[in-house]
Formats: sequence, structure tokens, C-alpha cells
Amino acid sequence: MTMLKYIALTLPLALAQPVMAQSVTITNGNGGTVQKDRSCDRSSGVANCSTTTTGTSASGQTYSKERLRTTQAGSSTTTVNRTGAGGQTNSRTRSVLISR
Repeated sequence: MTMLKYIALTLPLALAQPVMAQSVTITNGNGGTVQKDRSCDRSSGVANCSTTTTGTSASGQTYSKERLRTTQAGSSTTTVNRTGAGGQTNSRTRSVLISR
């Protein structure tokens, strides 16, 4: 690969700014909404990412789900916390270890 092609392919990556947070809100036809927020922090070989989803029905009931994921060399841990429209909660954690 020529140096010019290399620069043309890698320059956009070098200039790109890291995406720290993203958010989207969707409103359905009957007035309910869903909002999803995502953020990620990567440093020193560790990535800590969180996703929060909150929904509201047309009648005002709400629910939420939060997912926290920590990934580093050789392992990943994910915790999911949920709260239902009736206030019931549920939590689970899963860890994955990679060995070679």
C-alpha cells in the first residue's frame, strides 16, 4: 500500500472524536415514549459502558432498564437492573473470563 493510500484511509480515524454519550427518544402513535441513553468511558485498557432505557406508556406508567458492562483484557462483567411498570425490580450479573 502506498503512503498516500495509507494516509487517506487512516486520517479520518485520527481526526474522529470519541463518542462519549448518545441519546435517542422515540414517541409512538398513542403517546408513549422510550428514551435510550448510552455512554462509554475507555481508559487504561478498561471499557466501562452503560445503557439506560426508560419507557413511559400513554397512561403514564414507567419502566426502566440499566445495563452496566466492564470489559478488560481477559474478562467482561455485565450487570442488568430492571424496574417494571408496577415497581417490581430484577437484577442479574454475568461474568465471562477468557483464558488461553
